[in-house]
Amino acid sequence: MERFRKSSLPVLLPVLFVLLAVLWFGIQFVTRPARQDVGAFVIGSVVYAGLMTAFFGIGIARTRRRAGGADEVSRIRRAVKTGVVPPGVDPATWTPELERARRQYRRNRWFGPVVFVLATALGVWLAVTDGPVWWVFVALFVGFLAVSLVDTQRSLRRLTPMLEDLRQRPQRAADGPAPTPGATWTLPDAPS
Repeated sequence: MERFRKSSLPVLLPVLFVLLAVLWFGIQFVTRPARQDVGAFVIGSVVYAGLMTAFFGIGIARTRRRAGGADEVSRIRRAVKTGVVPPGVDPATWTPELERARRQYRRNRWFGPVVFVLATALGVWLAVTDGPVWWVFVALFVGFLAVSLVDTQRSLRRLTPMLEDLRQRPQRAADGPAPTPGATWTLPDAPS
């Protein structure tokens, strides 16, 4: 999974497109087997996957650019999971990223339960009115809610000491380290 997350966007986005298209096709095929033909499922899956791939691609590119590249994003995620800031990181880059993560987790404390409760209520309504296959989705929503609540609380507990640790470290010089290759998109230099 780590290698997949570190992949360049031209490799990552087509794989993401295919996964989303297959997922959406499978959901449509299972939940509406007799209501549409397969051609409509394929067209809907391609449109859905294209829109979501563009949305996720923009978000991934922005996150990588802000953090200094895919490797740095992976290091930040790993640090949030372990609760330990590695030595030698740039506090000027890591502090805003960890602050952003803390704001996101704080939002998740109330936003996550609201979304999953609404999705669960919709799933129950669909299970009662449309068919029993929706009970599988209700179980998934309840499971996602439990995992989300536990992960949010753990991450918030880890982020506060990590930010304190970064604030106590000396700041690097203004020029800082060389940029990570692939962190920004630039055109090649013109030949002289």
